[in-house]
Amino acid sequence: MITLHTDGPLASLHICRAAKMNALDTAMWQQLLGHCQALAQQVQDAPATAPRVLLLRGEPGAFCAGADIDEMSTLVQDAAALAANNRIVAQAQQALERLPLPTLAVIDGPCFGGGFGLAAACDFRLGSARSRFAITPARLGLLYSIEDTRRVVALVGDARARRLLMRSERLDAAQALAWGVLDALIEADLLEATAQEWARSLAAQSATAMAGIKATLGWCSGRGAATEAEIRRAFDAAFNGPDFAEGAQAFLAKRAPKF
Repeated sequence: MITLHTDGPLASLHICRAAKMNALDTAMWQQLLGHCQALAQQVQDAPATAPRVLLLRGEPGAFCAGADIDEMSTLVQDAAALAANNRIVAQAQQALERLPLPTLAVIDGPCFGGGFGLAAACDFRLGSARSRFAITPARLGLLYSIEDTRRVVALVGDARARRLLMRSERLDAAQALAWGVLDALIEADLLEATAQEWARSLAAQSATAMAGIKATLGWCSGRGAATEAEIRRAFDAAFNGPDFAEGAQAFLAKRAPKF
């Protein structure tokens, strides 16, 4: 299952399936979609009390090994069920990517296939020295979706995306850092503490700015839901908002802002 917990400004999604290296079945993708939709609604309805940062992690020793192979062997015999699964996967990843708050994948161990897609849908990725990465649809006679492929290209560039997708190359943690898949590489026993530090640093920023910046980046990359007109209105509105007033006062007083 995938659980959602909140602790003050921090929300955590936890993939709980250690026996299968946190591989995801259809029900788990549906849970992920529901949790992301609930978080987005909470930010919209109660921004003052909603979480400000989301951490996504698996059971220690693995992030996510991708699809549940046992379920997939059944799905391939039912075209309608397979298509429904593919829709839910796409919807869940898009909902994660478009959340109006910073998202941080905490990667400890294998991050393969759909797991790579989850990590790529997050804003930041921290990995332990034992993390490793692969995308292998070519070995199964399959394609990576347009949305997933666009995220991979955004992370590593076209040439390296071809190596990952067409050659099914595997990356160890050091390569992942060098290629830009990881934002930081941390020893396994320090990974959780470092993730908490990153999350609390992000939570201290303006939630209005975080949501607006993500929307702007989404528009620039062609992966966002907001229109250009909406982005421009948000840009103009920020100058009259309470966060800018607090940020400007804090800057002039040489103190940390309190958003």
